[in-house]
Amino acid sequence: MKKGLLFVLLLPILLFSEITNDYKIAIGEDIYYSSFSTAITDSLILYIYRHEAEEQINYYNLDGTTQKFTYKDSINNIDLSAIKDGKSITVIGNAADNIIDKTIKIDENPWKQSMSYSLSEFALGESEKIEFWIVRMDKFKSVKMQAEKDNIEDITINGKLFHTVKVKISSAGVLSKLWHGYYWYQVSDGLFLRYEGLNGLPGSTKTIIEIQEKE
Repeated sequence: MKKGLLFVLLLPILLFSEITNDYKIAIGEDIYYSSFSTAITDSLILYIYRHEAEEQINYYNLDGTTQKFTYKDSINNIDLSAIKDGKSITVIGNAADNIIDKTIKIDENPWKQSMSYSLSEFALGESEKIEFWIVRMDKFKSVKMQAEKDNIEDITINGKLFHTVKVKISSAGVLSKLWHGYYWYQVSDGLFLRYEGLNGLPGSTKTIIEIQEKE
C-alpha cells in the first residue's frame, strides 16, 4: 500500500461539532428511518450515515470533494475503505468472505461520493451543471455522474413549507437518458431535504427520502 494511502487511513479524527438530522426512507412499500450526521474536524468534513448495523462515513475536503469513504456493516461482514490518490481510488477491506484490494481510475473531475451532502454547495453556487465521480461499492467500479439545476421551488414535507433548489442527477453522457433522480436542498443553507428516484431502470422500485422533524 502506498504511504499516502496509509496516512489517510490513520488520519486522526478531531471532532469539534456534530449535527444530526433524521430521515424517512421509503423504498416501494418498505419504510424505515435513519440519520445523516455532519461532523467538522480541523481539516475535514465527515458526513455519516447510520442505520442499524450499517455505517457509511464520507470524508470530505473543505472544498466538498471526497478524500475517503468507509462502509461497515457488521451483519453482512462488510468493512471497506475507498481512498483517493491523484486520479485513482483504491478500495480495500472485506465484503463477506471476499478480500478486496482494487484500484479504480478516474479523471480530473471531482469525487463526490454522497450526493445528499456533496451537491449542496453546487445547489447554492453559480454553476448550472457539473460532472463528478461516485464509486459503486457493490461493483467496485467508478461511475461518472452529472448534476444540473432544475428549478427553484417550494415543497411541503409533513405540513412544513421549504424553499428549495431542485437538482437533477443522472449518469454522464449517453446513459443520462436511461435514469435520473432529483435532490432538493434548502435555499438558505443547502440542507438536504428530499430525494426521489428509481432504484434502477424504468419500472424498478422508487425511493423517496425526506427529512423528519426532531421530537
